[in-house]
Amino acid sequence: MQSFKFRPWGRPSWLRAKYDEEKWSFIACHGFEKRSAKSVVASTTSSDEVFFIRIDDPLLGQTEEQAERERAYSTNLEIMTANCSANIHQVREPLKASIDTIRTICERAGAASGNVVLDITSLPKRWFFPMVRFLVQNPDVLNLQVIYTKGDVHAEALSVNPETLRVLPTFMSEDDRDDHDFAFVGVGFHTHSMMQLFGDDKAMSLQLLFPFPPGPPGIHRNWKFVQEVEMKVQRDDSLLEGSDPISYLHLDSMDVSQTFDAIKIVTEGGDRTSVMAPYGPKPFSLAMCLFAIASERSGKAEVPVYYSQPQKYAVNYTNDVALRHDTLDSWAYAVKKDGKFIYEL
Repeated sequence: MQSFKFRPWGRPSWLRAKYDEEKWSFIACHGFEKRSAKSVVASTTSSDEVFFIRIDDPLLGQTEEQAERERAYSTNLEIMTANCSANIHQVREPLKASIDTIRTICERAGAASGNVVLDITSLPKRWFFPMVRFLVQNPDVLNLQVIYTKGDVHAEALSVNPETLRVLPTFMSEDDRDDHDFAFVGVGFHTHSMMQLFGDDKAMSLQLLFPFPPGPPGIHRNWKFVQEVEMKVQRDDSLLEGSDPISYLHLDSMDVSQTFDAIKIVTEGGDRTSVMAPYGPKPFSLAMCLFAIASERSGKAEVPVYYSQPQKYAVNYTNDVALRHDTLDSWAYAVKKDGKFIYEL
């Protein structure tokens, strides 16, 4: 029987109280979405430091579109300066900033306080995946939380100009393995070159992580994602090598610990090999990230993570924050406590 570990997660105020630490360093994205600012405002106190990173997409689009982006940036900075009592450090970097730049920001946050909160609400996966790794590995970071705040209404087209599918920085495999027992894919709204995952790399089984229970209108877009994948697999039976090529894992889209355990069970504790494609809900992606790190730390096979990073995000990616009982629908996940990584295999 599999053993399940309790890994604390809940509302940010509740989890912060459990740590009982006064000062925290926050790393968050200064994005287009109002939730990128409101998430930080709701979680910080006057004793905290905030590294508020504006991550610029490549200059794609018309002049008016660029002006709309600048207005969104200005609005969210005003929300921060008017409502956030923490000490704010403004940082501005390009989407394709170097890994050294991303590492340096993590080191600055860790130097400001040994207690770090990484708010992934609006952070691109090209940034937050290596950030999680650097913060887990940093011995100066004794306590680490990750926060995610849900949005209310999503744009029809969330992003455009996705890059060719490639491994996320620091999440490649160095053992030259080109076959895997499982491919884990989060079910989202857009496939964005996802099936390129099965070009040179082969998997015996495709495990689709399906958000459950889904709600309208997301359920229709999730099933469209699944339909596209199923049709491509049916048209080309060489994409997968197993007799039961597609399986569905119905998981709570906010429960990182449950998703981590599901991957752990399917891979038999990491003994069977896998590859990840973090589409779909951000907490699914966080679970994949933590599993890849845990597998590496335990001496198991490395877990490569593939993603087609969009080069431009919709200004109206979400309309505003989602509310639950008149408060922000935010969730916080404990990742390190007193120097101990909570998600070890």
